[in-house]
Amino acid sequence: MEFLFDGVTSLSLIFLVLGFILIGVELTAPGLSLPGLGGIICLLISIFMIADNFTEGIMITLSIIIALSVMFFVIVKLLSKGILHNKLVLKQSIPQTNNEINELQIFLGQEGITATDLKPTGFATFGNTRIEVVSDGNYINEQVKVKCIAINGKTLTVSQI
Repeated sequence: MEFLFDGVTSLSLIFLVLGFILIGVELTAPGLSLPGLGGIICLLISIFMIADNFTEGIMITLSIIIALSVMFFVIVKLLSKGILHNKLVLKQSIPQTNNEINELQIFLGQEGITATDLKPTGFATFGNTRIEVVSDGNYINEQVKVKCIAINGKTLTVSQI
């Protein structure tokens, strides 16, 4: 075996690089589990190959696990209440305007024609305005006269005439 550095063989370096590559694959394609598991195994093999004895390998592994745990909890703390939380979470809500709802009020009671089948959602045309609508629960075919009977938030409810 060829030693690249003191105690580091080319095979241990290959396992180290392969471990990081497999963990990277797991991060980009979550849900597979096998690349992540293989990456962890490759990293552990690399650590134990570099270590002088089994006890040193265990100590290195435990040190890495403890360091990663501390880093994880610090990041979670920063994200939940700390500095990063203020930069990632919007403090103010977007002011809601009633303009859109007021614009929909003009359609209440008006008659229109369905532009698509309503199953129960689709589009209807009121005058020159094509708008998304919801039927009152029934299937309504295309090119059928409908009447706007209610407004629920930003949704017009129509019924067949």
